[in-house]
Amino acid sequence: MKILWAITGAGHLLKESIDVLEKLSDKHEITVILSNAGSEVLKLYGYDKNVDEIIRRNDGIIITEEEEKYSYPFSGKLTHDKYDLVVVSPATANTVAKTAHGIADSLVTNVVAQSGKGRIKCIVVPVDYEEGAVTTVIPPYIDKKLCIECDECVESCAFNALNPPVLNTKRCTCCGKCVDSCLQDAIIIGRKIELYIRKVDADNAGKLEEIENIKTCRHPYDVLPYIIRMEKSLK
Repeated sequence: MKILWAITGAGHLLKESIDVLEKLSDKHEITVILSNAGSEVLKLYGYDKNVDEIIRRNDGIIITEEEEKYSYPFSGKLTHDKYDLVVVSPATANTVAKTAHGIADSLVTNVVAQSGKGRIKCIVVPVDYEEGAVTTVIPPYIDKKLCIECDECVESCAFNALNPPVLNTKRCTCCGKCVDSCLQDAIIIGRKIELYIRKVDADNAGKLEEIENIKTCRHPYDVLPYIIRMEKSLK
């Protein structure tokens, strides 16, 4: 299958989305599109190299909002350069709200709108699927209250991401070697926090199901069984 996967600027469900992309890339032709915020967040969490490797291994392409500017010429190709499926995961509250109300003023929302015009099935995984508390992982950082700027961690980093008390998230790959070298336990990777999903955002996620070609999933892992069913129907 030919799959177009869009990543927006959410940290929640990002790792899980990358996990699914890696599994799909073994068997399917993958194109990845990134919103401006999506590009930034991938680097913040250190997953940009994962996506690069997925594309390299799959001989696919990456389309960025920066490249597409304002007219989004790539989205227009959806009507004739046929994809079997469009997936937006993770989908931020902003992307979901715009899509739910028919606004297509960004690369990702434009692609979703064009998928409808091309009668291409679109799966959206909203990070704000249901009102209530959720647990998410924040990007790596150095706790400045604990850091004594001893530079012990600097030599452990092969990516030159550390300049205590600053951690350059765009260079960090979250390998964790610096954590072991820090005697002050000041380097934090994989910290979990609790957020509350607003009713307005959850309501917008619910409205997506009213759009003809869109299906929503609670979690990126739910996309896999749907694709398996699609494969069987295409045979």
